[in-house]
Amino acid sequence: MRRSSHSALFWGLVLATGLASTAEANAEPTWAHSLRPDGSTIDWALDMPAGAGKHGLIVIAQGSGCLPVAQNHNIMSVRQAFAGFAALTVEKYGIAPDAEIADPDRSCPSAYHAHNTATQRVADYRQVLGELSDAPWWNGTLVLFGGSMGGTVMARLAPNVDADAAILLSTGGGVTFEEMILQTVPEEVRPMLAAQFDEIRSHPDSLELWSGYSFRFWADSIDRREVDDMLKTDAPLLLVQGGRDDSAPVGTARATADLFAAAGLSNLTYWEYPGYDHGMTDQQGLSHMDEVIEDVASWLDNVTKRQR
Repeated sequence: MRRSSHSALFWGLVLATGLASTAEANAEPTWAHSLRPDGSTIDWALDMPAGAGKHGLIVIAQGSGCLPVAQNHNIMSVRQAFAGFAALTVEKYGIAPDAEIADPDRSCPSAYHAHNTATQRVADYRQVLGELSDAPWWNGTLVLFGGSMGGTVMARLAPNVDADAAILLSTGGGVTFEEMILQTVPEEVRPMLAAQFDEIRSHPDSLELWSGYSFRFWADSIDRREVDDMLKTDAPLLLVQGGRDDSAPVGTARATADLFAAAGLSNLTYWEYPGYDHGMTDQQGLSHMDEVIEDVASWLDNVTKRQR
């Protein structure tokens, strides 16, 4: 386990910067469909690496909002950095791959609002992974990757699948979702938000929207800590946090690292980029997400070599 206040350059991981540029270009993803138990459709895509033979599989989970996967730049960056893996992406409930979303935070479909929860997303990933379990191209290696709310989903998924590693960006995890949100607002506003969360707890299945999401969405997460799921897996975990993150404050990630240490567990690696915010952007407004993802790819390469 590692906590660092030093820069990524100090870690010596910048040698991975050639990963995306030297990888062979992959073919277009192949879309497929599965039926949920309620009869609705799960749209998912499989992007296979160039070349024949067996490959590992990386699940790449998008964060919040209802933007389709193909329109998410960060998903594409992750896919490039892990070009040697087959990549699985899954659309959220109610989102079609070709959906035209004017505002991914404010103009989402009603089906999305009615069913999009972290629990539902975990169920969707588990179902698709189950359907792929006998795929002839899969060598058995499974990696989970998610940022922000996608990290929350991957943290919950990790103990439910036989993952070889899980990578969580800007996820925090060491306090409940409610506590994390309360830390992001001025102290005088916190009683009002706490009262709102109590109202949500009183109506956990309501489709009423608050702050862009249904009560059902909020009720599914406000009392949960990602670390409680992370502690249930012995897979190597990488938690990456920006020191200037004002959505998942850095203290919530440090709390996760502390809880792993208190439990005597050594399967968590924790990195802190002091100058970056929730989206890995520095104080000058320059995004470093691509470099961070390349650093992460180097970490995974080292983990994979140790597991051989």
